[in-house]
Amino acid sequence: METAIRAIEGASTKVGIAGSLLIIPLVLCTCYEVFARYLFNSPTIWAYEVGYMLTGSHFLLGLAFTLRAGEHIRIDIFSGKFSAKTRAAIDLAGYAVVLPMLTWLTLALLRYFWNGYSANEKSGQSAFNMPVWPFRLIFFIAFLLLALQVIAEVIKLVRTLRKPGLGA
Repeated sequence: METAIRAIEGASTKVGIAGSLLIIPLVLCTCYEVFARYLFNSPTIWAYEVGYMLTGSHFLLGLAFTLRAGEHIRIDIFSGKFSAKTRAAIDLAGYAVVLPMLTWLTLALLRYFWNGYSANEKSGQSAFNMPVWPFRLIFFIAFLLLALQVIAEVIKLVRTLRKPGLGA
């Protein structure tokens, strides 16, 4: 079990770091567009689409990493007053609600990706008209990794609840 948790958390970390690095090409593309538009009066046809796809990818690929790091929004003013076991029980109840929905969403995103890929669907957002399947693949990967990270968190919470001497 520990090997599976380490593998999931390792993947969450690596994908999260890779997703964070997408900010670099996003800034470069945005700067290029600003210079091309305002200095040379020659706007690009691709900057808008590349920008929103990089922004979305940057955000989505950080989901599992953020959960692993315990940085998702939490009301610390309340949870800080609870014992470790009580916090674990509350988190476990939350994950019990979230995990089935997350699983359903991940499977739906797989179909969404496959439909876009097999139909060679284009964005239709600009003259550049990028294919949508790469972005949809990132949606699927990000939510699959988030679901796996939730499973890893559930396993760790169950261990916490089973540990003697943490108080109720």
